[in-house]
Amino acid sequence: MLNEVLIPDETHHSIELPKEFYGKKVQVIAFEINEAAPKDTQNKNSFWDDIDYNPDFPSIEEIRKTAWPSK
Repeated sequence: MLNEVLIPDETHHSIELPKEFYGKKVQVIAFEINEAAPKDTQNKNSFWDDIDYNPDFPSIEEIRKTAWPSK
């Protein structure tokens, strides 16, 4: 697999393929990359901001005590 980000400056563009692609049928897919973050994630500091603390959820120690196989 070859993954390459290009910024073309003309309508015709050439890419260099690895030797293992020579003589094989390959597929080239081109699309614009949107660098901006989606609007719903721009104001979030981290993934964990959305997760509420649940005191009923067992701690790691409680899970380890009841987990199989026990020591």
